[in-house]
Amino acid sequence: MKPIDLCIGIAVREGGYEVATLEAGGVPASYGFPPSALGQAVLKVFLAGQERHLRLAISGDAAMGCALSLGGGGDRDVYIVARRVADQAAELARYASRAP
Repeated sequence: MKPIDLCIGIAVREGGYEVATLEAGGVPASYGFPPSALGQAVLKVFLAGQERHLRLAISGDAAMGCALSLGGGGDRDVYIVARRVADQAAELARYASRAP
């Protein structure tokens, strides 16, 4: 991870999107978004507002659909992560920070 990267873990749950952000050398900050179309739209706006390289690690039953929806455009890497590897948003953000 370069110091300018922002690593984001997204755990897709039935009850919504659990999101954690991790900057170089920092502690993860947690956010939540509802499971509705509006919640996903707000998450897209949140990601679009970041003005640096993003590294997204996504896990959950709907991880592939979420990745396809959020991964396009901009300067970002997207990783689909099996739940057995990491299934909490903070763990996913750390995974994104270590991914090649």
